[in-house]
Amino acid sequence: MLDKETQTATTPTPQTPNLRLEQLDIPDHVLARLQANIRKVSYWSLVLIILHFSANSLTYSDIMNLTKHLKKPIPYDWLNTEFHRKKYSGLVRSEPIQGSKERAYSLNEPGRRRAEASLAKLEAEKD
Repeated sequence: MLDKETQTATTPTPQTPNLRLEQLDIPDHVLARLQANIRKVSYWSLVLIILHFSANSLTYSDIMNLTKHLKKPIPYDWLNTEFHRKKYSGLVRSEPIQGSKERAYSLNEPGRRRAEASLAKLEAEKD
């Protein structure tokens, strides 16, 4: 059992409500390529790429806000259904946020590899 101090240190906290793309560590050339080919990028790839470059776990609100800035808003209904399908289990880790009903999402190792594959495919795309 973890002591109270360790539990607090490992429990995710909600992001700021106005999280912006600039706050993620997305390299400029990747962001430019992503924006240029956004119509070809699936919702899953987009979520994985955003989580890949985020230093912190993200909530549904964070993900929806960031995808809106990329001009490909992911609807809550998709996040609440497709995002949780069994065939995608293991890609994303879900953790409760202390004092909130929301959950925070981050990548597991298989999700990181899938995000890197999506980024490689994006780099290979012609404009």
